[in-house]
Amino acid sequence: MNELFAQVLQKRDLSKAGELFSLADDEIKDDLIPVLEAISKILDCTDYLQNDNDQSVVEICITRVTTAIRETGSIEAHSKCLVSLLEVCQKYDLNPAAPEKDPPHAKIASDIMSCLFMHYSKPKVMSLAIPVVVNFLRCNNKELTRNVSSYLSLAALDNADTLAKYVDLIISTIFRGNYFLSTVLPQIYSQNKQPIINSIDKLTDIINVCDVSERASLFQVFGMISKHEPKILEPHIDEFCKYLSSSTLAALVLMMFVDMATANPKAFVDYLPSLKDLAEQQPMYFIQVIQIIGAIGNIDQENARRSMVYFVSCLGMKDQTALAVILQEIKALSINNHSLLEENIIEISKLSQSGSSAVRLLVQQLKDDLKKYANNLSCSSPPQEKETRSVSSQTEGQVTVITVGNPHNAAYPSGAVSVRHTAMSQSTISSQQSIPKSLRNSSSNTRHERPVSPASTILSDRLSLGSLLTVGSTQTGPPLPAEPIRDGIQHFCEKHMTSIRNFICQFSARIPIPAKCGIINGRHRQYIRLFFLCGDQKERCIYGNSYFTLDTKVPKTWIHLMFLAIQAQSTSALSQNDPSISSLKTCLEAISEKGQNIFLTIVTSSFPSAKDQDLLIQELNRIRFFDVFEFNAAKKHWACFVCNHPEKVGDLLQNGVPVIAGQLKEKKGKWKFLKRWKTRYFTLSGAHMTYNKSDHRKETLPVSKIQSVKAVRKGIRDIPKAFEIFTGDETYTFKAKGQQNIEQWVQCLHIAVAQVQNKDDEKKSTKMVPMPSHVNPLNQENVVIERPRSVMDTKL
Repeated sequence: MNELFAQVLQKRDLSKAGELFSLADDEIKDDLIPVLEAISKILDCTDYLQNDNDQSVVEICITRVTTAIRETGSIEAHSKCLVSLLEVCQKYDLNPAAPEKDPPHAKIASDIMSCLFMHYSKPKVMSLAIPVVVNFLRCNNKELTRNVSSYLSLAALDNADTLAKYVDLIISTIFRGNYFLSTVLPQIYSQNKQPIINSIDKLTDIINVCDVSERASLFQVFGMISKHEPKILEPHIDEFCKYLSSSTLAALVLMMFVDMATANPKAFVDYLPSLKDLAEQQPMYFIQVIQIIGAIGNIDQENARRSMVYFVSCLGMKDQTALAVILQEIKALSINNHSLLEENIIEISKLSQSGSSAVRLLVQQLKDDLKKYANNLSCSSPPQEKETRSVSSQTEGQVTVITVGNPHNAAYPSGAVSVRHTAMSQSTISSQQSIPKSLRNSSSNTRHERPVSPASTILSDRLSLGSLLTVGSTQTGPPLPAEPIRDGIQHFCEKHMTSIRNFICQFSARIPIPAKCGIINGRHRQYIRLFFLCGDQKERCIYGNSYFTLDTKVPKTWIHLMFLAIQAQSTSALSQNDPSISSLKTCLEAISEKGQNIFLTIVTSSFPSAKDQDLLIQELNRIRFFDVFEFNAAKKHWACFVCNHPEKVGDLLQNGVPVIAGQLKEKKGKWKFLKRWKTRYFTLSGAHMTYNKSDHRKETLPVSKIQSVKAVRKGIRDIPKAFEIFTGDETYTFKAKGQQNIEQWVQCLHIAVAQVQNKDDEKKSTKMVPMPSHVNPLNQENVVIERPRSVMDTKL
């Protein structure tokens, strides 16, 4: 063991503990295991609870050890010893004896878990840590269990199979009031379903006491259950309907209803009026409602008639994707209700010369179906024909469709023979397969079973190929006009337009969409910088003349979201040739490995998952985005706190400059356990923050050195207890007299920092190249590629 560590730990020499930080990380790397073993012996002594000196020594040593492990990347070598320390901590009482005073073992356990779960993606570390950490959920220390819940939700992203073994403990902890832990359930459901299914009644009972993110996690689980055990959810339909008015939950509820209605449409008959009202008031949910009504139409002839009447009444809408879904449902109903198709064919035929290629193709199919039904009725004994068949085969890179004669129950009746080989790129094929199952039509053959909606439709995989396939048929009347060739992106957008809009509408209320993105040439590599804009841009807006920026570590997900946002705001399907799309493609290709062409794969893949979205939120939290911006539900955009609450900051500004003064308690001291609060008088005026020292000298902290400001809370819902100022190399912690004063200081500092940064940005001569991006709140049509260090030769 290192000599200094030995002196500190064996003699409990607190005076030497601070010198541990003068040791180089590589110098002590090989001594960490014996150091941790020595710490374990101290922790396991009976007098540790009453010995303040020993507690301080252990706290400093743990901090030094975890720092060295992090800097040397040696977590796997030391994880077993760290987990052993957690086991020692669990022997002792972890419940606080007084409010806001954690027992010493609870403090050490929190520090060790923080070190371990920084490496949640390492299976070896998590396989040791998770079985021990979950036992902390049994204690009554709310602060500790809240931290454990956060760590486990992070671990669930890559270690669901390990965590699923403890689902019973997780569920019981949720029912004891730790509702945040419900965010783990969607990740572990598929690994251990039955305990969650058995608890469905209790889980539905706690929905109303959960916050929005926790409710979303519960409905994700309910959606998974609806695909396998939909009947157990039926007693709770009334409770679920209460959340159809929620902009963040309605889509999840309706997707669950679609699966439930497919299995048992009778359960939704009584809810038809409210579902129709929802579709009328919120057109973004129209397709899901149509699918539920289509399923109800399969109950009996009377319900089929009612569904058909509703479908026909909606044929005048302009949304081509929705029209295609309506026509699919009409086609499914007409197979067993021929007369309904005959009664409404005139209205349906009005779409023959308008709409997308998919709509015109469906109309033509319905006309052909009606002729087939009429021929079957007029011929009581149809002549014996040579058996023919329709074959559709798909191979990698090419699709072959063969239609011969007029096969019985063929989806495309024809008197002609047509053989067509259509080459199709693998990326186009994968774009169809990459969409989540709930967002696309199944290609299962329904020739020998009663058609149900929407899980099985009679259009099969031919419709999914859109305008890329031409099926041989005898047409009456003028031929369909030729369609221009669409690339994979345009075909994807046309097919899933409504789903994209629904997703972006829900997503943007939780996570902001960047206004612009740019390529930055760093010293060693290029990276993506995102630019966020205040949606209001009022007179005193913090970011009225600038952007809030983020250098992202997950550029693929952000660019995928920007692509979806561009498409959601467009009235038609966009292709790769669109300037906005090609600019995003340029950004992505600039940071990709040479020769890779991953843009098409990414933007036509499944929408960003809950795991992907959590990573984005972590990035935004890291740069304190949510301290400055909040979502304005009335205006449906993100705005800075000055624009959202102008009444709160009016008194803090003098001639547009933030001014505030008063006594603050500053926490001073080199080591954590030695820090004490000192009261001083601080003044913030414009670009300077000054304070009086004990000898009446004035010290100044230039606002230009402040990188960020953060209100300190114990939990998300708690009122702020203090605030912190972060500079390049130091953190300052302050307390004010009350919550209101803390908020005023934080707001003034945010305004001051933004104003200084705005002035610095105006002075910089950064070369910028215009690049189209999605429509932002200022309706600007360009984005930038910044080159602060070097100029790229790439032409857009």
